[in-house]
Amino acid sequence: MLSSFLPRVQARFMSRGFVPPPLKAFREALFGFDPGNAGVAEMAFALAWSHPVIIAVLSAQAILVCTRILAGEVERGTIDVLLALPVSRWRLFISESAAWLFSGVMLLGCLFLGSFIGAQFVAPEYRPSWPRLAMVLANLALVYSVIATSSMLAAVLTDRRARAVLSVIILTVASVLISFLYTLDPSLEFTKKLRFLSVLDYYKPVKMLMSGEWPVRDLLWLGGASVVLWLSAGFVLSRRDVTTT
Repeated sequence: MLSSFLPRVQARFMSRGFVPPPLKAFREALFGFDPGNAGVAEMAFALAWSHPVIIAVLSAQAILVCTRILAGEVERGTIDVLLALPVSRWRLFISESAAWLFSGVMLLGCLFLGSFIGAQFVAPEYRPSWPRLAMVLANLALVYSVIATSSMLAAVLTDRRARAVLSVIILTVASVLISFLYTLDPSLEFTKKLRFLSVLDYYKPVKMLMSGEWPVRDLLWLGGASVVLWLSAGFVLSRRDVTTT
């Protein structure tokens, strides 16, 4: 829906040659710079792929799926049965990770497919470069991976799933909001210097759609963080003493 609606809205703004100041501030906070020279397709699809609803859906799926072990099983009282299976904790953790990866690939694939279908309802000149949009998909997948692996680590550090879910939600929301605080109050201008703590600082769809260049630095940071978080969660699970009484 966003892929068919936003290009029309962006085309109207560009035809008038005027962008409302609140929208301009929102775009600057979302992308980290003012992409005033971006075309209709680049701007519209960058906004669609950075929309809070998209980030919220991906975050919710990652958090719910990745907090089952260990916290979810302990909370339900089924951890004894799970750990009694003739498999190591590492194999259990890897199989749980594989299930998450499969669901994540399906979700991200539906996102790309939805953009492709939605773009068929707009003029051809308002459609994005699909190879470049695939680059955006790869960048978003790594952002999603960081949230998921953070959820895994939180779930093996506590015995209550609600506690693990709440801690990751707070961190995710804070990470996203830190990019927008200065737009709410001029006195919060100093928060621009803290943007490196925001996950959005490593996700720049409009730059990829405009230039077609891979954001190597951002991908390395996100990929490295995901690997470290995943390994940390695995090591904690493999060594932790689990008390069920």
